[in-house]
Amino acid sequence: MSKGKFPRHALNGTRILIIDDEEILAWSIETELKSHGAEVLSCNTLRTALESFSGFNPDLAICDLRLPDGSGMELLKKWRSEKPDMPIILITAHGAVESAVDALRLGAFDYLQKPFDLKVLVAAVNRGAELSLLRQKVSQLTGHEAVREPLQMVGESPAMKRVRTQLERIARSKASSVLILGESGTGKELAACALHEWSDRANQPFVEINCASIPENLLESELFGYEKGAFTDARDRKLGLFELAQNGTIFLDEIGEMPMKLQTKLLRALEYRRFKRLGGTKDISFSARIVAATNRNLLEEIQLKTFRSDLYYRLSALPVYLPPLRERMEDLDRMAEFFVMRMAHDLGIAGPSLGVSAREKLRSHSWPGNMRELKNILERALVFHAPSEIQAQHIELDVMQEPLSHAMPQGDPVSMVLPAQGINLDELERDLLLQALERAHNNQTKAADLLGISRHTFRYRLEKYGLKH
Repeated sequence: MSKGKFPRHALNGTRILIIDDEEILAWSIETELKSHGAEVLSCNTLRTALESFSGFNPDLAICDLRLPDGSGMELLKKWRSEKPDMPIILITAHGAVESAVDALRLGAFDYLQKPFDLKVLVAAVNRGAELSLLRQKVSQLTGHEAVREPLQMVGESPAMKRVRTQLERIARSKASSVLILGESGTGKELAACALHEWSDRANQPFVEINCASIPENLLESELFGYEKGAFTDARDRKLGLFELAQNGTIFLDEIGEMPMKLQTKLLRALEYRRFKRLGGTKDISFSARIVAATNRNLLEEIQLKTFRSDLYYRLSALPVYLPPLRERMEDLDRMAEFFVMRMAHDLGIAGPSLGVSAREKLRSHSWPGNMRELKNILERALVFHAPSEIQAQHIELDVMQEPLSHAMPQGDPVSMVLPAQGINLDELERDLLLQALERAHNNQTKAADLLGISRHTFRYRLEKYGLKH
């Protein structure tokens, strides 16, 4: 092979991260490397590079020494400690012998001064990619690769065996979207992790976002990213989770809380497997698997017009239902023993056994909080009592975790007698909505909890009566 010529796909599959604020140069490098088969992601600031690093998981990085918000040396120092086997090539228009020596001393693979010939850069990248591949093979042969802790879904009840079988089959398939249903605390996040870990995507990113915990105006930019100048504070480009999770898995927890406007954009992304950044005009393809989860009844939310029916049917082709703990009590002892052993290890104490009285007390509970509640109660016993054997007196059940419908008294004042002259149900409902808002100090989530309904249902009824929200 003659000098300066390389096979057009010599870098096939190599993930390369480019950090340079000169957009034309970054585009030129990206285009050239993609023509050689590389997967390339470009950033223009130190901050966006740090945000993109873990999700993109590059095999090699090309970094400008001077960035708008810092120095490439900072990235070199950080990444050399986090991923010492990754080659880093520094480039700069402000080259100096001292900078080159410092960069090489800190572990840079190579150092190029602008302007440079793209063939020189490609040659350096090829050498770096070969070194990265060699280091990976050495790690595998010596057994020094990172060991992934086996994922455990505890339980041998028929219900859990059925769930595991479903997850294993879906994980091996090419299915692009999955819907996990179940009450709060049943392990929906664990099931999503299992789908990822048991699939051929296991070595790719697993990114998750709770749709209920992020303000509506920020959720879209978290999912799809935004372009520089898309809004007032958009000082540079931000990559969203859909871009960072290429070939991996995106876990959308509490999908039932997603605003209707964003549901439309998600549906389009799922149907066409591409999206646009906020403020962008270019379609970006993605290949991640979407795993959505909710504890809501989405069919009810569809009737209330708070969830799109077409999005539901797009997601629910492969539904997985996680049964509540009360429906698989035969797993309780095994799960309790597993949690005690795991938490004792984390706390650095000897793992106590579960006494007969403790097991009986645990079996007598209705477990409205499911596995999360069980874990919390056992952790409380370990921290506050640290016994050699956990007995009934060490188990402090949290009655505050009972659902509102269970905690409400069944007689007066919750129940009422219909007056002889009848009542205007709409006026009564409107009055209850206003009372709940007042008692919750206009916090809609708390007001909805007071009435035992979802936040979406609460907002729908506010709109129904023309109430400001």
